[in-house]
Amino acid sequence: MDYKLYYWDLPFRGVFVEMLLADVGASYRNHDASEIYPEHSLNIHNPGMAPPYLYDWKLRKYFAQMPAIMAHLAREYDYLPKRAEAHTLALKTLLDCNDVLLEITNFHGVVMWNKTSWDEFRYGRLSEWMQIFENTGLEHGLKGGHGYLLGSTITVADIATAALFGTLVYAFPALAQDLQQNAPHIAQLVQKVEARKPVRTMLEKRREDWGQGYCGGQIEDSLRKVLAQ
Repeated sequence: MDYKLYYWDLPFRGVFVEMLLADVGASYRNHDASEIYPEHSLNIHNPGMAPPYLYDWKLRKYFAQMPAIMAHLAREYDYLPKRAEAHTLALKTLLDCNDVLLEITNFHGVVMWNKTSWDEFRYGRLSEWMQIFENTGLEHGLKGGHGYLLGSTITVADIATAALFGTLVYAFPALAQDLQQNAPHIAQLVQKVEARKPVRTMLEKRREDWGQGYCGGQIEDSLRKVLAQ
């Protein structure tokens, strides 16, 4: 066993790590986040505020924060771009993904979505986020099902992009049209990454457990309510 991954029984931030672990062929075991959070979250190596937490058996250390975990694994399994600019953009992509997750939950549910605020976000910032990913891919040769987000080789940026938008449109099918309209090449990239055999196998198994769950709780309830209106 290479890793232990602590997260809730939902995709949200955890699926990013699972997709990368699957694609690189690492062995890992899922653990419920409550084994650490919140009572023991300050007592682990390299403490973090909230899940996911990854325990690396080789280092005997914990790591927290989804982008940091992804960067750690990408370095270990050579999933970082070689060129300096693309290396920087891979990190930017991870941080952009984390920002989108923060925004789509209305900053961890500080205020629940209503129809007006959701529509402003959906057709404003969320559309712009999709276009940012699309433009990044186009600038680096992503077109017509060929290439990847930052060039000709798959990197952690592609796994993160697919985890972000693939999970979003699976949980909320109404948003698939938004992605297709604003980022058609990203929509193709998501399908391409999700079709990779180890990723596809993992997603099929986990989605049996998750169903169309996303982030859970009142936040997800408010998302489903406004999307149904």
